[in-house]
Amino acid sequence: MSNLQNKRLAAGLSQSQLAKAAGLNLGAYQHYEQGNRNIDGAKIETLAAIAAVLGCKIPDILESSELAEKVRAVS
Repeated sequence: MSNLQNKRLAAGLSQSQLAKAAGLNLGAYQHYEQGNRNIDGAKIETLAAIAAVLGCKIPDILESSELAEKVRAVS
């Protein structure tokens, strides 16, 4: 299970609810969660919108621990 999916489930949101609240297309969001599209390569605006809806920080939804540490270091 992806970090993104874990955070969404912990927040009690459906994929549709999260996508709508973050201003994303449901299909695009599903690709991130299912790993068909790498969340680590998403635009910063997309990451920020998802993290805001989930009430977490961007590194919490990234898959690469190395990238998450780099983001934590600059935030």
